[in-house]
Amino acid sequence: MIKKLLLSIFTLMVIAYSNKAIAQNYAHRLGIEAYGGINEYGGDRGTRYFFASKPTYQGGGGAFGYYLTPSFDGLLSVDVGDIGHIDESFEKEGFRAHIWSVMPGVRYKFANGKMLSEQSKLKPYLQASWGLFNYVTSIRNAPTPSRLKENYSRFAVQWGVGGGVKYSLTESFDVMAQIIYNYTYDDNLDGLPYDPWVHTRHKLMDAYLTHRVGIAYNFGKGTGYVAGPEDVEVPKEVKTKLDLFSKRIQFETGKATILPESFASLDSVVNLMLAYPTINALVEGHTDNIGDPDDNLSLSQQRAEAVMKYLTDKKVDASRLTAQGFGETQPISTNKTDEGRALNRRCVVKAFIKK
Repeated sequence: MIKKLLLSIFTLMVIAYSNKAIAQNYAHRLGIEAYGGINEYGGDRGTRYFFASKPTYQGGGGAFGYYLTPSFDGLLSVDVGDIGHIDESFEKEGFRAHIWSVMPGVRYKFANGKMLSEQSKLKPYLQASWGLFNYVTSIRNAPTPSRLKENYSRFAVQWGVGGGVKYSLTESFDVMAQIIYNYTYDDNLDGLPYDPWVHTRHKLMDAYLTHRVGIAYNFGKGTGYVAGPEDVEVPKEVKTKLDLFSKRIQFETGKATILPESFASLDSVVNLMLAYPTINALVEGHTDNIGDPDDNLSLSQQRAEAVMKYLTDKKVDASRLTAQGFGETQPISTNKTDEGRALNRRCVVKAFIKK
């Protein structure tokens, strides 16, 4: 199973580098994840957490994510695999179980424009979920003359908490690693149900860790938002004023430092955003085609984030703003003349209504 998972991840990475990337922002809110790794048991028979003994139980699964805000994603995760624990004493007691779970949850992202940039390549997160758990377990308790195994299947409820990190390969694909602690509301998984005369631990003590590595794909263009000049719900005067103010935003040459003569226009943007609290904005950064395309993309992102920081420093809620750099990919004029290149070097503030 692990070899097949690694092959799938490698295939997705090849696809990622051979296709044009799309950015996950206010307009690209969906994501799918596929991952695999090992499961480690912790319960009445002992604890195997953090590679305390050689891991022999694998698992894998995936998740569907939905962008809610710059700080939060909704999740629906599915995980399957095996788990077990064998006492290495003479009697060789223990259990092995096939498990699966379906758990909705929420993920808190540190790359939210407050702690880290939304476009940061390194994207750590925390997550919590709660849902349905099933196991089919085989118990080998001692000592019986025949050494027969007891087999049974049960459903239970469990919650999981943990965290991880993603690293962007492209604007569409991330590699990821995470660890989740799963606490199961059932004490029969390992064949040692709670007995007040035997156990000193809590009666709902069966739990396990999942260590996962995998890949995530971000997509879903246009889902959930209406943006741009075609948005009839944004007042025309707002779009007109933002377009006018955007033309006056200037930066130092080759830098993301806003020139002082732009402050008055940016203050007008602030006043407009505060006057219309239901309106959100996408801050776009653009460059001409002079220089390295990757450097231009980075510079455009830095400039968009500089404008966003100016607005948030003036008390505009960061959850209403998204910064996105497009580099030289969206020119509005020719790059063959000085005048055309000057028009292409721009930072645009676009209003939209969140649906």
